Amino acid sequence: MVVCKGGENMSAQVLEKILSIVTDIQKELQDVREEQRAIREEQMAIREEQKTFREEINSLREEMNAFRKEQQFIREEQQALKNGQKELYDLMNALLHRQEETDAKLEALTMDVHHMRGEMTAMKQEIHALNEKIDSHYEQFNERLNNLQLDVDFTVHKTTMTERELFKMRNRLFS
Repeated sequence: MVVCKGGENMSAQVLEKILSIVTDIQKELQDVREEQRAIREEQMAIREEQKTFREEINSLREEMNAFRKEQQFIREEQQALKNGQKELYDLMNALLHRQEETDAKLEALTMDVHHMRGEMTAMKQEIHALNEKIDSHYEQFNERLNNLQLDVDFTVHKTTMTERELFKMRNRLFS
């Protein structure tokens, strides 16, 4: 091999160029590896998100099934309420009919009560008149009783005085 001075320069330049290209390739490989690592991390994150989405979808399916069951239950309750409403309607009609009968009876009772009130008012007036008579007789009786009490007191006093006098006379006579 023949090496010339100018050739050395050229080989060094080629080597530098090759070295520069290899360095660039290594940097690009390093960048590609970092991008691949980033892509892998993104894929892992996407897989985690997919797993979360699947879990949420399963949860939503369970909730939908629960809603369907609840909806069925509500429909059954609604039907029961409709049946109950019909029964209540029939019962209400029967009650209205009975109410009309009760109103007629109540009207008759009201008339009886008014009649009885009139009689009670008359009786109260009679009782009041009797009470006034009793009060009048009571006052007269009370006055007579007071007079009798005074007479009794006077008689007791007189009797006591008479007995005293008699006692004194006896003592004089027998002493």
